[in-house]
Amino acid sequence: MTDVLPNGNLVIQGVRRVVSAGETQHVVLHGIVRSDDISPANTVASSNVADARVEFINEGSLTDAQKKGWLTKLYEKLRPY
Repeated sequence: MTDVLPNGNLVIQGVRRVVSAGETQHVVLHGIVRSDDISPANTVASSNVADARVEFINEGSLTDAQKKGWLTKLYEKLRPY
């Protein structure tokens, strides 16, 4: 939980890190939940997360290798089609 709204709803953020083949992927969930939707096991069904947003952030040698170089970026700006 990152914040409590005036109406009692909770602003949440959760992060999961997955490491595989030299790559690290961070999956970040943002959303809003009602405190009534939190189960006794301290879980919330995904269907009860409002304004849900999921981010995937990749780091590692494979991600670095897929980045375009400065010459390619310049060429694409000069010749977009």
